[in-house]
Amino acid sequence: MRQVVVAALSVIVCLLASSRPVMAQSEADLLRQADAAAAKGLPAAPLRNKVREGFAKNRDPKQIEAALNQIASNLEAADRIVREMEPGAAVAARESAVTLLADALFSGLTTDEIRELQRQAQTTSSQDLAGAAKGLSFIKEARLPVTEGTAVMSEAVRQKFRAYEMQDLGREIKRREADYRAGRASLRSLRDTIARGTRPETILRDSRAERPATTRPDATTDRPERPTTTTDRPQRPERPVDRPATPGGERTR
Repeated sequence: MRQVVVAALSVIVCLLASSRPVMAQSEADLLRQADAAAAKGLPAAPLRNKVREGFAKNRDPKQIEAALNQIASNLEAADRIVREMEPGAAVAARESAVTLLADALFSGLTTDEIRELQRQAQTTSSQDLAGAAKGLSFIKEARLPVTEGTAVMSEAVRQKFRAYEMQDLGREIKRREADYRAGRASLRSLRDTIARGTRPETILRDSRAERPATTRPDATTDRPERPTTTTDRPQRPERPVDRPATPGGERTR
Protein backbone atom coordinates (compact mmCIF):
# COMPACT_ATOMS: atom_id res chain seq x y z
CA MET A 1 0.00 0.00 0.00
CA ARG A 2 2.82 2.34 0.91
CA GLN A 3 4.48 1.79 -2.47
CA VAL A 4 1.23 2.64 -4.24
CA VAL A 5 0.94 5.92 -2.33
CA VAL A 6 4.54 6.85 -3.09
CA ALA A 7 4.05 6.06 -6.77
CA ALA A 8 0.88 8.16 -6.90
CA LEU A 9 2.62 11.10 -5.26
CA SER A 10 5.47 10.84 -7.75
CA VAL A 11 3.02 10.97 -10.64
CA ILE A 12 1.29 14.03 -9.18
CA VAL A 13 4.61 15.83 -8.71
CA CYS A 14 5.59 15.10 -12.32
CA LEU A 15 2.25 16.35 -13.60
CA LEU A 16 2.52 19.57 -11.61
CA ALA A 17 6.06 20.16 -12.83
CA SER A 18 5.09 19.56 -16.45
CA SER A 19 2.12 21.95 -16.17
CA ARG A 20 4.32 24.87 -15.18
CA PRO A 21 5.50 27.07 -18.07
CA VAL A 22 9.14 26.60 -18.84
CA MET A 23 10.89 29.95 -18.56
CA ALA A 24 13.71 30.48 -21.00
CA GLN A 25 17.01 31.48 -19.46
CA SER A 26 19.24 32.21 -22.43
CA GLU A 27 19.21 34.49 -25.43
CA ALA A 28 19.30 31.48 -27.75
CA ASP A 29 16.17 30.04 -26.10
CA LEU A 30 14.26 33.28 -26.53
CA LEU A 31 15.38 33.72 -30.11
CA ARG A 32 14.05 30.23 -30.83
CA GLN A 33 10.72 31.30 -29.33
CA ALA A 34 10.74 34.38 -31.54
CA ASP A 35 11.42 32.26 -34.61
CA ALA A 36 8.61 29.87 -33.64
CA ALA A 37 6.17 32.80 -33.50
CA ALA A 38 7.48 34.13 -36.81
CA ALA A 39 6.90 30.70 -38.37
CA LYS A 40 3.17 31.34 -37.95
CA GLY A 41 3.46 34.16 -40.47
CA LEU A 42 4.21 37.02 -38.09
CA PRO A 43 6.99 39.57 -38.71
CA ALA A 44 10.19 38.23 -37.18
CA ALA A 45 12.12 41.51 -36.79
CA PRO A 46 10.12 43.01 -33.87
CA LEU A 47 10.39 39.72 -31.96
CA ARG A 48 14.09 39.14 -32.46
CA ASN A 49 14.91 42.82 -31.87
CA LYS A 50 13.11 42.76 -28.53
CA VAL A 51 15.16 39.76 -27.40
CA ARG A 52 18.48 41.31 -28.44
CA GLU A 53 17.53 44.66 -26.92
CA GLY A 54 16.63 43.03 -23.61
CA PHE A 55 19.89 41.13 -23.29
CA ALA A 56 21.89 44.18 -24.39
CA LYS A 57 20.32 46.06 -21.47
CA ASN A 58 20.94 43.16 -19.06
CA ARG A 59 17.24 42.61 -18.43
CA ASP A 60 15.96 39.60 -16.53
CA PRO A 61 15.25 36.80 -19.08
CA LYS A 62 11.81 36.33 -17.54
CA GLN A 63 10.98 39.98 -18.19
CA ILE A 64 12.26 39.66 -21.75
CA GLU A 65 10.10 36.61 -22.30
CA ALA A 66 7.03 38.39 -20.92
CA ALA A 67 7.62 41.32 -23.29
CA LEU A 68 8.23 38.89 -26.14
CA ASN A 69 4.91 37.16 -25.49
CA GLN A 70 3.11 40.50 -25.34
CA ILE A 71 4.57 41.60 -28.67
CA ALA A 72 3.67 38.25 -30.24
CA SER A 73 0.09 38.64 -29.00
CA ASN A 74 -0.10 42.17 -30.44
CA LEU A 75 1.31 40.98 -33.75
CA GLU A 76 -1.29 38.23 -33.95
CA ALA A 77 -4.13 40.70 -33.29
CA ALA A 78 -2.74 43.15 -35.85
CA ASP A 79 -2.27 40.37 -38.38
CA ARG A 80 -5.93 39.39 -38.11
CA ILE A 81 -7.05 42.96 -38.78
CA VAL A 82 -4.75 43.35 -41.80
CA ARG A 83 -5.76 40.01 -43.31
CA GLU A 84 -9.42 40.96 -42.96
CA MET A 85 -8.81 44.27 -44.71
CA GLU A 86 -6.46 43.13 -47.46
CA PRO A 87 -6.47 39.35 -47.85
CA GLY A 88 -4.27 39.51 -50.94
CA ALA A 89 -1.74 42.08 -49.73
CA ALA A 90 1.91 41.48 -50.58
CA VAL A 91 4.01 40.03 -47.79
CA ALA A 92 6.24 43.08 -47.38
CA ALA A 93 3.32 45.52 -47.28
CA ARG A 94 1.39 43.29 -44.90
CA GLU A 95 4.32 42.91 -42.49
CA SER A 96 4.89 46.67 -42.48
CA ALA A 97 1.24 47.36 -41.59
CA VAL A 98 1.15 44.56 -39.02
CA THR A 99 4.30 45.83 -37.29
CA LEU A 100 2.97 49.40 -37.05
CA LEU A 101 -0.45 48.27 -35.83
CA ALA A 102 1.18 46.04 -33.21
CA ASP A 103 3.27 49.00 -32.09
CA ALA A 104 0.08 51.03 -31.64
CA LEU A 105 -1.39 48.20 -29.57
CA PHE A 106 1.78 48.01 -27.48
CA SER A 107 1.42 51.77 -26.83
CA GLY A 108 -2.02 51.23 -25.30
CA LEU A 109 -4.51 51.34 -28.17
CA THR A 110 -7.09 48.54 -28.22
CA THR A 111 -8.33 46.43 -31.12
CA ASP A 112 -11.82 47.90 -30.64
CA GLU A 113 -10.42 51.42 -30.98
CA ILE A 114 -8.55 50.43 -34.13
CA ARG A 115 -11.70 48.92 -35.64
CA GLU A 116 -13.70 52.02 -34.78
CA LEU A 117 -11.01 54.12 -36.44
CA GLN A 118 -11.27 51.95 -39.55
CA ARG A 119 -15.07 52.28 -39.54
CA GLN A 120 -14.98 56.08 -39.35
CA ALA A 121 -12.15 56.47 -41.84
CA GLN A 122 -13.81 54.04 -44.26
CA THR A 123 -10.43 52.91 -45.51
CA THR A 124 -9.48 49.64 -47.16
CA SER A 125 -5.75 50.34 -46.97
CA SER A 126 -3.97 48.62 -44.09
CA GLN A 127 -1.03 51.05 -44.43
CA ASP A 128 -3.32 54.06 -43.97
CA LEU A 129 -5.06 52.43 -41.02
CA ALA A 130 -1.73 51.55 -39.39
CA GLY A 131 -0.41 55.10 -39.74
CA ALA A 132 -3.64 56.57 -38.36
CA ALA A 133 -3.67 54.07 -35.49
CA LYS A 134 -0.12 54.92 -34.50
CA GLY A 135 -0.97 58.62 -34.61
CA LEU A 136 -4.02 57.94 -32.44
CA SER A 137 -1.87 56.05 -29.94
CA PHE A 138 0.17 59.23 -29.37
CA ILE A 139 -3.08 61.11 -28.65
CA LYS A 140 -4.12 58.43 -26.17
CA GLU A 141 -0.70 58.55 -24.51
CA ALA A 142 -1.28 62.30 -24.05
CA ARG A 143 -4.50 61.41 -22.16
CA LEU A 144 -6.65 63.36 -24.58
CA PRO A 145 -10.14 62.14 -25.62
CA VAL A 146 -9.76 59.11 -27.88
CA THR A 147 -13.11 59.81 -29.56
CA GLU A 148 -11.94 63.25 -30.68
CA GLY A 149 -8.56 61.87 -31.65
CA THR A 150 -10.29 59.21 -33.75
CA ALA A 151 -12.20 61.95 -35.58
CA VAL A 152 -8.93 63.79 -36.29
CA MET A 153 -7.17 60.73 -37.67
CA SER A 154 -10.21 59.57 -39.63
CA GLU A 155 -10.36 62.93 -41.37
CA ALA A 156 -6.63 62.73 -42.05
CA VAL A 157 -7.16 59.38 -43.79
CA ARG A 158 -10.00 60.82 -45.87
CA GLN A 159 -7.81 63.76 -46.88
CA LYS A 160 -5.11 61.35 -48.12
CA PHE A 161 -2.51 62.02 -45.46
CA ARG A 162 0.36 59.56 -45.71
CA ALA A 163 1.06 57.08 -42.94
CA TYR A 164 4.16 58.91 -41.70
CA GLU A 165 2.34 62.26 -41.83
CA MET A 166 -0.37 60.94 -39.52
CA GLN A 167 2.28 59.68 -37.14
CA ASP A 168 3.98 63.09 -37.16
CA LEU A 169 0.61 64.72 -36.50
CA GLY A 170 0.02 62.45 -33.50
CA ARG A 171 3.49 63.19 -32.13
CA GLU A 172 2.90 66.94 -32.44
CA ILE A 173 -0.42 66.66 -30.60
CA LYS A 174 1.27 64.73 -27.82
CA ARG A 175 4.06 67.32 -27.63
CA ARG A 176 1.43 70.03 -27.17
CA GLU A 177 -0.54 68.08 -24.59
CA ALA A 178 -0.54 71.01 -22.16
CA ASP A 179 -1.98 73.36 -24.82
CA TYR A 180 -4.82 70.97 -25.61
CA ARG A 181 -5.59 70.44 -21.94
CA ALA A 182 -5.59 74.18 -21.23
CA GLY A 183 -7.84 74.94 -24.20
CA ARG A 184 -5.20 76.84 -26.16
CA ALA A 185 -5.62 74.19 -28.87
CA SER A 186 -8.56 71.97 -29.79
CA LEU A 187 -8.82 68.55 -31.44
CA ARG A 188 -12.17 69.53 -32.94
CA SER A 189 -10.68 72.65 -34.44
CA LEU A 190 -7.81 70.58 -35.81
CA ARG A 191 -10.25 68.16 -37.42
CA ASP A 192 -12.06 71.07 -39.08
CA THR A 193 -8.74 72.43 -40.34
CA ILE A 194 -7.91 69.07 -41.91
CA ALA A 195 -11.40 68.80 -43.40
CA ARG A 196 -10.90 72.15 -45.15
CA GLY A 197 -8.01 70.60 -47.05
CA THR A 198 -5.07 72.05 -45.12
CA ARG A 199 -2.03 69.93 -45.82
CA PRO A 200 -0.04 68.29 -43.02
CA GLU A 201 3.13 70.28 -43.60
CA THR A 202 1.16 73.51 -43.12
CA ILE A 203 -0.54 72.21 -39.99
CA LEU A 204 2.73 71.11 -38.44
CA ARG A 205 4.47 74.34 -39.40
CA ASP A 206 1.71 76.49 -37.91
CA SER A 207 1.61 74.33 -34.79
CA ARG A 208 5.32 74.74 -34.20
CA ALA A 209 5.07 78.47 -34.81
CA GLU A 210 2.58 78.68 -31.94
CA ARG A 211 5.15 77.53 -29.39
CA PRO A 212 5.39 80.07 -26.57
CA ALA A 213 8.43 82.25 -26.99
CA THR A 214 11.06 82.08 -24.34
CA THR A 215 10.89 85.20 -22.20
CA ARG A 216 14.07 87.18 -22.13
CA PRO A 217 14.96 90.07 -19.86
CA ASP A 218 13.97 93.46 -21.19
CA ALA A 219 16.85 95.02 -23.08
CA THR A 220 15.89 98.46 -21.73
CA THR A 221 16.13 97.45 -18.09
CA ASP A 222 17.71 100.28 -16.13
CA ARG A 223 21.17 99.57 -15.00
CA PRO A 224 22.60 101.11 -11.85
CA GLU A 225 24.06 104.52 -12.58
CA ARG A 226 27.72 105.14 -12.11
CA PRO A 227 28.61 107.44 -9.24
CA THR A 228 28.80 111.08 -10.36
CA THR A 229 31.33 112.11 -7.78
CA THR A 230 34.88 111.66 -8.79
CA THR A 231 37.33 110.18 -6.40
CA ASP A 232 40.22 112.52 -5.49
CA ARG A 233 43.42 111.26 -6.94
CA PRO A 234 46.75 111.85 -5.16
CA GLN A 235 48.55 114.92 -6.48
CA ARG A 236 51.73 114.44 -8.42
CA PRO A 237 54.89 115.67 -6.70
CA GLU A 238 56.17 119.02 -7.98
CA ARG A 239 59.03 118.85 -10.40
CA PRO A 240 62.31 120.44 -9.27
CA VAL A 241 62.84 123.91 -10.59
CA ASP A 242 66.45 123.29 -11.55
CA ARG A 243 67.04 121.29 -14.69
CA PRO A 244 69.98 118.94 -15.15
CA ALA A 245 73.36 120.57 -15.70
CA THR A 246 74.59 121.26 -19.18
CA PRO A 247 77.73 119.59 -20.48
CA GLY A 248 79.71 122.64 -19.40
CA GLY A 249 78.76 122.07 -15.80
CA GLU A 250 76.37 125.03 -15.42
CA ARG A 251 72.73 124.56 -14.61
CA THR A 252 70.19 126.29 -16.77
CA ARG A 253 67.44 128.27 -15.14
